[in-house]
Amino acid sequence: MKFYLILFSFFTQIFICRQVFSKEYSIKIIKETETRKWREEVANYQKEQCYRDSLRAVNESKLKNKYYINIAAPYGDRFIPSEELKILLKKYDIIWGGEWMGSDIGGYAPNSCYYTYMTKLTREKFGEEFIDNLIKKSVSNYVKKHPDKIFDEDEHTDWKYKGTYTDVSGKDVLNKDFSNAFLYPKDYDYTKNKYNSQTIAIINLDNTGKVLKIEKFYHHIYNENNQKYIPYFEKEIKKFIQNCKFEPLKYAGYPVKSKIGLRFFYK
Repeated sequence: MKFYLILFSFFTQIFICRQVFSKEYSIKIIKETETRKWREEVANYQKEQCYRDSLRAVNESKLKNKYYINIAAPYGDRFIPSEELKILLKKYDIIWGGEWMGSDIGGYAPNSCYYTYMTKLTREKFGEEFIDNLIKKSVSNYVKKHPDKIFDEDEHTDWKYKGTYTDVSGKDVLNKDFSNAFLYPKDYDYTKNKYNSQTIAIINLDNTGKVLKIEKFYHHIYNENNQKYIPYFEKEIKKFIQNCKFEPLKYAGYPVKSKIGLRFFYK
């Protein structure tokens, strides 16, 4: 009798567990279905809004020309020489629409398709090269008005070393050249830490790429034994920088005075 009671209890528990798991699974399926439907609705809404925006741009472009500049998120929404560009565009009856910034986490930004299509139509009408030259000219005019302006890397600028971009991995061309020129001290500890040790050098360049000065260093040396070599690291980095030929930082394709940060990684 005891055996049957145990058996009954066992199957009862299985039945209850199945019921619980079945209920949880059903709730999961319902939630996934609702999420999928919501995403489909959002996508359809965004597609519809974009279609309306683009149609409005096409119709308005028959009567007037507008130009907008898209500033990549999340760094801000200002094109520095906007007043200079506005003046240049006006000479050709092009309305300066201003800056707009999309979402850096995806999704539809209000009026983004209108801005995109209106700008595209204006560029097609006047020519890509013509518009790009106006933008460069606006930067040139701004720089002439503000000769002391120092541009930095957070202002949507573009900078390369030997035609390549630097990165935070330490595997870029800059660090390959530095590694080839750098001699490690005799008792340097090569033991690897969780993070790669590095030094960031802040330097100022003129609009030809000439080094005006090395402002400061930021050291992240994770091996305590190697921290005593910081003065040596600075001396070697200064020597490397002084022997380098750098490209100037460019804003909208125009070379400008700048402040940039260079990362030098150690083994």
